[in-house]
Amino acid sequence: MHPTFHHELAADRVADLHHYAARERMAKSARHVQAHRNLSRPAPAVTALARRALTPARGHSPAPTR
Repeated sequence: MHPTFHHELAADRVADLHHYAARERMAKSARHVQAHRNLSRPAPAVTALARRALTPARGHSPAPTR
């Protein structure tokens, strides 16, 4: 194989590896965000309890829960 072809093939392989690594980083980041998004929301029972405690103070009727 001619050295120029070898160099081009090696450069293309490196570019492919960089592309795959970038995709893996994005996928890992998305999984990380999804895992922490679920932890950042208050539990439904806590939300309902807070709504019941705050609603009489504002003089409104409580909204129905889901």
